[in-house]
Amino acid sequence: MRLRHIEVFHAVYEHGSISSAARMLNVSQPSVSKVLRHAEDQLGYELFYRTKGRLVATQQAHELFAEVAEVYTGLSKLTRTAHNIGARKGGHLRIAVLPAIGLAVAPRAIARLCAEDDDVSSEITTLHSREMDRCLHERACDVAVGFRLAHHPGIKQVELGKPRLVLVTPYEAFGSTDRPVPIEALHEINFVGVRDSGPLADAFVNELNRYEIAPREVVTSHTYYAALALVREGMGSAVTDEYTAAALATPDLSYYRLEPNVQAPIYATTLENSPNANLVGRFIESLRAALAELSEPNALDRGQHHNAGL
Repeated sequence: MRLRHIEVFHAVYEHGSISSAARMLNVSQPSVSKVLRHAEDQLGYELFYRTKGRLVATQQAHELFAEVAEVYTGLSKLTRTAHNIGARKGGHLRIAVLPAIGLAVAPRAIARLCAEDDDVSSEITTLHSREMDRCLHERACDVAVGFRLAHHPGIKQVELGKPRLVLVTPYEAFGSTDRPVPIEALHEINFVGVRDSGPLADAFVNELNRYEIAPREVVTSHTYYAALALVREGMGSAVTDEYTAAALATPDLSYYRLEPNVQAPIYATTLENSPNANLVGRFIESLRAALAELSEPNALDRGQHHNAGL
């Protein structure tokens, strides 16, 4: 099928008639009919038939549409990308971040960068740790922000900070939040576990094992923000990184420091000799500033007040 065949077939299938497809494509009905007949002649089978004045897709058309929809989506994406490239005035930065970084840190850093230079454009993707390496090496992003990747020639990693874990509980489950909660207090309490969330979650599990502590894991989440939502629904307590806690803090939950403190460094990772090195460097400085703000002692209090009205 040619691209014009795909465009017309997609329009007719989606809108259910030649006339509607013609209006959508801004062409005449005879033009749509002619292209559709040409496509059917090339394929050797009918795509639509008429019954009681209605246009009905054949079984072959249903099967074909699944593939055509992917191609059409790709063409639409290509069109948008081509337009966006032409509309750019400054640099363009492609950013991949962990979900926790994507909640508050990265948006704040992007806003800082754009405030300094409103000609800069960017796009942000959230990925899990195991996907970061591939994203960089396939050059699908200019910078990946997350935990340390395995060392490979040609990549550069800059440490940004060491986020700590925060214990999140129903309101004042352990009393005043001014005092840290010893990790031993988690033994046999109802708990929302977190899996596949990188070295920070692994460090927490190592501490539990070291002290022979076994919370009663009633449900498991794969993201910190889903874990907090489960705590809010009364499923137990959970741990989350301090950035997610600051971004999603609400007055109905309490947030405690853990003792001992559990931390893991996060990094900005880029390819060496990146053509976007200057813009990446400016973004990293914006990240540092955003991380510093969200790591301040009263960041959780500010988050609770900010989110209370949401």
